[in-house]
Parts: sequence; structure tokens; C-alpha cells
Amino acid sequence: MKYLIVACVLLGLSGCVTNQLHFAAYSTEAELAAIKSSVVQADIVQVTGAEKCTRCKESSKLVWHAANYNVGLYEGFANVPVDDWTDFTKRAVGVSPSSTLKTSVEIDRVFVKTWNSPDYYACEVSLTVDIAGTKYAGHSRLKLKQAGQSLIGDKLAALNAKVLDTVGLTVKAAYMNALANYHKVR
Repeated sequence: MKYLIVACVLLGLSGCVTNQLHFAAYSTEAELAAIKSSVVQADIVQVTGAEKCTRCKESSKLVWHAANYNVGLYEGFANVPVDDWTDFTKRAVGVSPSSTLKTSVEIDRVFVKTWNSPDYYACEVSLTVDIAGTKYAGHSRLKLKQAGQSLIGDKLAALNAKVLDTVGLTVKAAYMNALANYHKVR
């Protein structure tokens, strides 16, 4: 019976994005460099799905989870601090407005996690790219072994600005993943 309870708890935690990111492998420098240096030959004409949460929780679409083991901080969940997801997505992907490949992007999920002990931050992005009425899923997960938050008060954290660069890189990687799925079927 005891083993069944342990198995159920572990199975339940395996579906939790927070735990998936915690136990994920770190991204390599080569992986990050490949994403940064890739040139996207497409244009984004529309971005949808970027709905901010009012009562953020793990299942919210655009969410940041802050935790700090040293000070007992479990801040819960907050919006990813991006005001204009259309502009952010276009800049992150590095679109080519003159491209004949026109796309629409629906942001399905952006999940950012910051942690300490060990210091790391991670981002997971799922999106859908619509090309001429056909939808292609894109997914990416990046994790860096660096501090992603700063403590600005008693049990209060702020997201470090460099984390947003990684969020953008993760958006680009997910977009490129969707385009790769498009090119597979063409």
C-alpha cells in the first residue's frame, strides 16, 4: 500500500510543469547559440492568445513561478511581465516582413520558473503557427544555470531582466519548431 501511495504521488508530480522544469536538463551553449543564430524566413501578421491572468495559477497561459529555498519564498504565480506580446513575439522571432510566408501565431502557453539552490531559471513555450489555414504546433523548453530572480524584500522577488531575453529565445525556438513541422509536410 505504501508503494502505491508513493507511486501515485510521483505520477501526480510528473505532470506538474513546475516539477518538469525543475528536473529538466540544462540547455547547452551550443543549443542556445544555434537558436540565436538562426534566421527565420517568415513574417508574423498576427499574434493571439496572450491573455494575462488576474488570479494567476500554474495552469494560466502566461505565468511566472518564483520560489527561493533560502528564505522560504514561495511567491506563487504572477504574469510574465510583457506588455505587448505581439511586438515581443515579432522581435524575439526576428521576422522578415518581406517574406512570402505569412503566419499567424497563437500563444498557447508561456511558463517561466525561477529558483535558487541551485540557481536556475527555465521557460517552456507552446504555440501554434497558422500558415494558410493549416495549424502547426511548436514547443520549446530552455533552462539556464543562473540566477533568474532578485530578492527585493522580505519574501518578495523580482524577475531579472535577462530572463525575458530567454523567454524571447524560447518563443523563437518554439516558432522554429512549428516551422520545421510545416516543412516536414510540404
